[in-house]
Parts: sequence; structure tokens; C-alpha cells
Amino acid sequence: MDIDISVEHVTMRPEWHDIIDAWLSDCRRRYPDVQTIDMVLRHADLDPVGEAVDLVARARGRNLHTEARATEMRIALHDAFDALDHELALNEAIRPQLH
Repeated sequence: MDIDISVEHVTMRPEWHDIIDAWLSDCRRRYPDVQTIDMVLRHADLDPVGEAVDLVARARGRNLHTEARATEMRIALHDAFDALDHELALNEAIRPQLH
């Protein structure tokens, strides 16, 4: 799995690395068809809900996208990962296994 993490106007914190690493480990186990994960973490000073996460996963020939915004990055990360988990599970359910 190729992973690309970009940050905009925010500095990565160890807590966020731990959240991301735990989710990626679980993702590799549960969704072996995921080929890439692109992640953008950003902060907007003028927005009261300024922490944002955009995720795109490529699995079984499809790009699955989700995003989340929150007052804290850890919440935005959890929300985005929960939404992406839902999209990945749905993708597995509706598309036959490729052999």
C-alpha cells in the first residue's frame, strides 16, 4: 500500500501519527485490496471548525473519497477514518472479488 500524507498550515503531532498508524494497520488487515491512501491534513485560521482531513483510497479500481472537519485534528481524523471504513466496506460488498 502506498501512503501519501500532506499537511497544509499545520504541524504533525505524535498523537496524530499514532492515530494514523493504528488505522493503517487495521486497514491493511481488513481491506487488502487498498492500493493507495492519500491524506491531506490542514488548518484554516479563519474557520471556527478549522481542522480538516481529506482522504482518498484507491481500491479495486475505484477512488473512494471522504473528508471531515472538526475543532480538533484528532476528532477530524477519527471521523474521516470512520467514514472511509464505511466506504471501503460498501465497496467490498458491491464489487465481486477479483481473482
